Amino acid sequence: MNNKLTKYITALVMLTTFTFTNVIPVQAAQSKGGSEITKPHSKPTKKTKKRIKSYSYKDVIKTKSKVATASSRVKFKFSLSTAIPKIGADYSYDSGYTGQGSYVAIIDTGVEKAHPFLAGKVALEACFSTSCPNGLTQMIGPGAAAPVHYHGTHVAGIIAGSNSQFHGIAPGAKIIAINIFDAYGAAYDDDMVKALNYVYSLADTYNISSVNMSLGGNTVFKSTCDSYLPDVTDAIHNLKLKNIATVIAAGNNYSLGMSAPACISEAVSVSATYTSNDKVTDFSNVSQLTTLSAPGYAINSSKLMGSYGSASGTSMATPFVTGALAVYRSKFGVQSVDKVINDFQSTSSPAVDDFTGIVTKRINMKSLIDLTPTPSVPPITTTTTIPDVSTTSTTTTTSTTVPVVTTTTTTVPVTTTLPPVTGYAIGKPLLVSLDSMSSVYNAYLHDVFTITYLDVYYGKDVLTHYLLTCDSGQTFTIPVDYTGRLNYYRLKNSDGTYAKATGITKCYLQGAVGSFLGPKSWWEDINR
Repeated sequence: MNNKLTKYITALVMLTTFTFTNVIPVQAAQSKGGSEITKPHSKPTKKTKKRIKSYSYKDVIKTKSKVATASSRVKFKFSLSTAIPKIGADYSYDSGYTGQGSYVAIIDTGVEKAHPFLAGKVALEACFSTSCPNGLTQMIGPGAAAPVHYHGTHVAGIIAGSNSQFHGIAPGAKIIAINIFDAYGAAYDDDMVKALNYVYSLADTYNISSVNMSLGGNTVFKSTCDSYLPDVTDAIHNLKLKNIATVIAAGNNYSLGMSAPACISEAVSVSATYTSNDKVTDFSNVSQLTTLSAPGYAINSSKLMGSYGSASGTSMATPFVTGALAVYRSKFGVQSVDKVINDFQSTSSPAVDDFTGIVTKRINMKSLIDLTPTPSVPPITTTTTIPDVSTTSTTTTTSTTVPVVTTTTTTVPVTTTLPPVTGYAIGKPLLVSLDSMSSVYNAYLHDVFTITYLDVYYGKDVLTHYLLTCDSGQTFTIPVDYTGRLNYYRLKNSDGTYAKATGITKCYLQGAVGSFLGPKSWWEDINR
């Protein structure tokens, strides 16, 4: 493992979103020494009628990365029922192709394998994190992927969940659940490499079609970034040699570009579209290098404690593609990743990002399944040496300095000119959960109403408070906590007394500067 490690906060890719409002002028930020790294909301602010064609997967992997290697450990964040027919997955399901016989690895926050939606689906478990159930930094075997957040369980449901009412895209597939997140919602690139290498070690024993990584860092790249995380790049390449595609969320920074590791050339990157139309969502990162797109808005799937709920983000779009790869294999057998992605792209439907004019390739399962089968390829053998997954990194570097990126990268030109961004940026917070804790966590507490949320990605330093608005008409003021990003708060009424959740079923959260309110989070149902 390279000692120059990188740090990812991956869990909610879902990555926290934000928009701009017109108050105080600010400049669009760029990294020192170049413009390859962009800050959030670098999409043009005006819609354009011009359409910009995205590149093919084969063209993208031919490009050379000129991005500097990360100088420190990188931290990552974690990005049905109506989406399934939208992408034609009901057609593949009704045709008998459900991912049967295939395994899908989910590198995320763990999976609640006892959830009714996922009954019998989790075949193998592993953990590479400081929060492994055995108290160590590695665990392999039953119980190893116990969830530290609902995110991984939601992703797993989109891929392989099923019940009498609805199902995921590949309900016949089995899941290899791997947790790389700690209890604070952070994952790191060295643990990611261990997880990828663990999947590689299983490749000759299990019929693994794809790996899902609904995660990403905060930095957005407009070019390929293979040199930024060389060990992750190598691990993805090794899996590709085994005909295993690594599918990664593009990120939710409202940006032109993609976060790492989605920007790695051999990754299968995914942007999010709306379910109701073929438009890229406003929060989704996108570029001409983006491989595919899929629905990622208000996707209903499994959450913790046997519950269900909706979530939005490129985290939700990515498992549609991951599961689709298992469905593809159940009809067409083992094929090279290059051929598989070419088939996906050639049968896709156009989905336009109105801000940039980029036309993404939204997966279309009906057209895909109707392709004429070709003979399967034999397994590819390789002498590549894979590091022992038990290796524990002793890196003590804590610097998070963003590497300087040169301005000479012109391998894949981006034709969109970014105008100067004006306006005051207020982030969109991520509402993680609302709980009436008397029945969820602490039986001895009665009518305790609490919120768990992630701070805005940008503009926290100027916020005066957060405002929670509920469907009952009630609003609650939440003070800004500067001690961390993942926050827990017991809600209070305006008179200072503790609030109750009576009459409330769902709420949304906004950042505020005085009386001015920022963009709304998604609606979140209360857990009782």
